[in-house]
Amino acid sequence: MRQLGIFWLLYFGLLRAGLAQQPTGVAALDQLVVALNSKSLAPVQPYLTPDTRVGSLPPAYTGRALAQLLPQVGPVEGLRIVRQEPAGPNTRYMCALARQGAEKELTLVLTPAGQFAELDLLPASTKQIGTTFGPEELTTPPSVVAPARVLDGLLLVEAEVDGRRGNFLLDTGAPALVLNQREFAAPAPEASPAATGGTGVNGKMAGMSHHLVQHFDWQGISFQQKAVPTLDLTSLQQKLGGLTLLGLIGYNILNQYALTLDYRGGQVRLRKPDLAAAPPAALMRVPFTLSGHLPVVALTVGGQTFQVGVDCGAQANLLDQQYQAGLARVLRRASTAQLSGADATARTVATARLPEVRLAGPLVFRKQATVFADMAHLNQNPNRAPLQGLVGYPLLSQYCPTIDYVNKELYFNAW
Repeated sequence: MRQLGIFWLLYFGLLRAGLAQQPTGVAALDQLVVALNSKSLAPVQPYLTPDTRVGSLPPAYTGRALAQLLPQVGPVEGLRIVRQEPAGPNTRYMCALARQGAEKELTLVLTPAGQFAELDLLPASTKQIGTTFGPEELTTPPSVVAPARVLDGLLLVEAEVDGRRGNFLLDTGAPALVLNQREFAAPAPEASPAATGGTGVNGKMAGMSHHLVQHFDWQGISFQQKAVPTLDLTSLQQKLGGLTLLGLIGYNILNQYALTLDYRGGQVRLRKPDLAAAPPAALMRVPFTLSGHLPVVALTVGGQTFQVGVDCGAQANLLDQQYQAGLARVLRRASTAQLSGADATARTVATARLPEVRLAGPLVFRKQATVFADMAHLNQNPNRAPLQGLVGYPLLSQYCPTIDYVNKELYFNAW
């Protein structure tokens, strides 16, 4: 009898779910509902591309933004298509999202392949955030020397926002300056009553918002009166031992400079290259291409060559898991570890040490701590060369590296 009772409970539970959400017939939209109700990025991940945007935020933030927004927006009773229309080669769907007995308008844009080009999940006040600077918006001195400290392989610098000075993570893997939404409140119309107490907790979309910066200054690199994206950086702070982090400094602050990462000297040096002068002396120079904001170079290990991004925000090197078996003969200290993804779901990944690797030049980089994980989500854009890995602190810290964004060169000098 108990088994029968359980059967009927399950049956009516499924029946109610079916009545609440009739499939739209559009796979991406139906899986978005599943993602909202499960509060997980996994169901919608196959329908994202490297160019998918949430509002007008840079595509590089899409995974992180959705991981925070899905629990905020869901659960929902259902989604229905109100109308659809062409949007260039794409299709725009105007939808009604049912939540707590009310419907919210939602605009979703799908590519011809049925993947998301844009998800309009952000509040209206967040949609106009721009991450590029006009010629007169950003003050950039010819050269900058900024004190830095290394914490668990990450570079921390100090900058000032609206009179408050604090820690920022320098991250060449980030496309733009981002503030910690736990430290900077949303604009007043968006902020919840809790935010008025100065806690920095934004309104009903607490995971994603923006802050109108009155004044930003990092060693003379400065701007005024600009909306800057905010993200909840709590998990990153926890990984840094509870250190208060005001934000991340990324590509839109760095892209006019040659950036030297002096890990041993405790400095970050930025210099505007003189295009008419001879290039600085170096032990090795490696040309790179840009994939969006990320420098990409060729890495050779075990007789194989991989296209990898240069990311000083990576505490270990990363290669796609498909290459682990082919490199098995050169791997040392193979093990496993738990890695938390953008949706906060922990998964087991392989780790190992590579005895030596090379870039396009004579220098050898030894004892390289490397993680093997799935990178398929980074390689869904047919217009970009596939990214097969990342190089971070283990490689960048063996010599004194400079990332010259202007001349598109990565070069190394002795310590």
